[in-house]
Amino acid sequence: MYICPFITNSTYKMKRATTIIAIFLLAIASLEAQSPRVVLKSIVEGDKLKAMERLEKINIKTRNEMPEMCLLAEAAVLCMADQTLSDMMHGYDKFATHRESILTSENLEKVFKGSDISLEEIIQRIESNSYDAVKAENSEEGYRKYLALAIKGEHTELEDIKLQLEYVVHENVLKQRSVEACDEFIAEFPASKHVDAIKRHRAKILYDNAMNSSNEEILERFIAEYPDYERLSDVTTRLMDMRYKRIVRSENIEQMRWFVDLYPNYKEISRLKQVMANIEYPTLKDSREELEAFIAYYPNVRQISEVKSRLNICKIVEECNIGEIFRYIKQHGYEPSYTRMQRAIFEKHGQLILTDDITQVSLVRFCNKEGKVGYLNLEGRVVVAAEYEYRAYVGMGIPSDKSRDVFECLASRGLAIVIKEGKYGAINSRGEVIIPTQYRDIAFLNNEVACVVSTESNNNGQWNNTTYVCTTYDYQGTKLEDERRYETGYGNASLNNWDTTWFSTNVSIKDSLDEWEKSIYVNGKYVGTAYGGFHTLTPNYRWFQVKGDEKINVIARNGNVVTLNFHSYDIEIIYDNIIMAESISSGNRCVIDLDKQSIISKDKFREMYPMSCNMILVQYIDNSFGFVNRSLSTAITERYDRAYSFSCGTAAVIKGGIGYLINSEGKQVSATYDDIAPLAGHKGLYKVSKSGKCGIIDGNDQIVVPIEYEPAKTGHYTNDKLSSVQSVAGVIEWANGVKTTIFE
Repeated sequence: MYICPFITNSTYKMKRATTIIAIFLLAIASLEAQSPRVVLKSIVEGDKLKAMERLEKINIKTRNEMPEMCLLAEAAVLCMADQTLSDMMHGYDKFATHRESILTSENLEKVFKGSDISLEEIIQRIESNSYDAVKAENSEEGYRKYLALAIKGEHTELEDIKLQLEYVVHENVLKQRSVEACDEFIAEFPASKHVDAIKRHRAKILYDNAMNSSNEEILERFIAEYPDYERLSDVTTRLMDMRYKRIVRSENIEQMRWFVDLYPNYKEISRLKQVMANIEYPTLKDSREELEAFIAYYPNVRQISEVKSRLNICKIVEECNIGEIFRYIKQHGYEPSYTRMQRAIFEKHGQLILTDDITQVSLVRFCNKEGKVGYLNLEGRVVVAAEYEYRAYVGMGIPSDKSRDVFECLASRGLAIVIKEGKYGAINSRGEVIIPTQYRDIAFLNNEVACVVSTESNNNGQWNNTTYVCTTYDYQGTKLEDERRYETGYGNASLNNWDTTWFSTNVSIKDSLDEWEKSIYVNGKYVGTAYGGFHTLTPNYRWFQVKGDEKINVIARNGNVVTLNFHSYDIEIIYDNIIMAESISSGNRCVIDLDKQSIISKDKFREMYPMSCNMILVQYIDNSFGFVNRSLSTAITERYDRAYSFSCGTAAVIKGGIGYLINSEGKQVSATYDDIAPLAGHKGLYKVSKSGKCGIIDGNDQIVVPIEYEPAKTGHYTNDKLSSVQSVAGVIEWANGVKTTIFE
């Protein structure tokens, strides 16, 4: 066969070049394998076989040029983790003997420069591995040999080695019944923490000898040497153990304190103090003196962070800086401490806070002891003097926005309703009267405020077909009209709520042929027709209906529309965008996630209430009450005959005819009462009855109004026995006319 000479020559040259390269690489590899550097690298990689192989390949020339580095490599190989104790001791001996020459070697840079490993790392491996092996053997002989080397090698754990040695020696001495061995230990380790134990052991040996001896001199000698033997450490240790076991089970706090004072260094003192703290904490009062004493005595118990928090609250209550209290509430929410803060403000400043949630307003409404209402800013300064009246707001019988307390200074409107001499007006956030207090009533209409002048009724005063004659203002206090007539009832287009400013800019609302209808467009595309206005559902959703259709349509701020087969009049906002509503077709009570457009629970709950304190009060299908969390899973296992939402960390519940307060863990935190219910308008306050008498307590089960007042008859619209207890101008008013000022 003919072969092209060119191809043959090229192939030959290629093979030759490949061979030269291979020889060159092998030479490099061979040279590298002879270096201590690669031995150390294999050690760090944990490859014992490769490390030993590379160590053996270090030639005489390298050993002569860098003997110290070769010794280091050899010591490190001998001290690898799975070597025998003998090899490790031999390896550490090599390192310790030549430590100084290794540390000062001029070849350090050649071995470690540019490497991922360091000399310190190799030394640490040699020391730690060899020491671990010695500790694993745990013999006095091993520790003594190793200590001699460690001192020479300036071992980083020298003190620990000494401690281990003295511990092992001490253990060996304790196993012997030799006074001489005890004396030798004390002489060798005079500062050891085990000396006392050895002395106790020595005393025990002499004591046993004495007790077994009939020689009077031996007994006298023991008495002379140990006159207080009952308080020697060994006996004391046994006694402490016996006393500890007895006392820790007794729950006798005085005995425990005696034990702590007598044996402050006992091994179980921390545990005992935790037991003591568990006993004392539930009865710990919210007094600065008691809390500071608790912290000083129990600095490391589980409850310490909570006690420090309570102490901080005590300081806030003592100082009673209103602005500081408001800042605390905005940061921590309404905790059980709020009722104390509220009481402190009333006692020091004479101001009862009426605002239900100060985190949502720019000014905070308060009532003084004379029953007059004013406003504080969030720094606690009076912006509006207490000159207005405090009464319940009934509102006009016309469609209006009542989504928030009309008495609060609302950020969205910048005004609040006030009453003077029975007449309504409005102020702005600076306290300026922008609508004079001369009107019979006020209602919020769309983007206006309507002030009632008079009414005309042709239907016995009922809401439907009642005509109101109003003066209208805007929210800046500018009068828009002197007279406008509103007729209540369906079919009046002038009452529709077509506030479209809430939507995103890509949503446009256009007039329709029917004045009750408006067409909705998103990015210019028609998505639906709303009938009768847009109504608030959640912060991110509104609802509307289509003419002739009972179903509700949910529209998001961005214009996304979802049709739900649920009643508009039966929607409860649970939290965020989670709602409960009743199905039109089946009557089922369903929990709906508007964001996911899905039903997350059906037929499980008969009723749900807005989330409070991260707890959701629910009524189950069997009519029992309970609490669930955000995921709707059970938060408190107990079920109740009746329950109320959490407020300031506590909730009122009734079970088996007994009422009491529970905390977020479901534990009872109050005395029991015949009946209990929240006091409307005051967070963390509860009206209670016992033995036919009524009063008020706070979330800490402290009596605010004595339980000594007669209740009125049960109201017509409720089974609540305490329905007659109402909060009016800082006074708790009872149906029989008796009043008692709150907090006094």
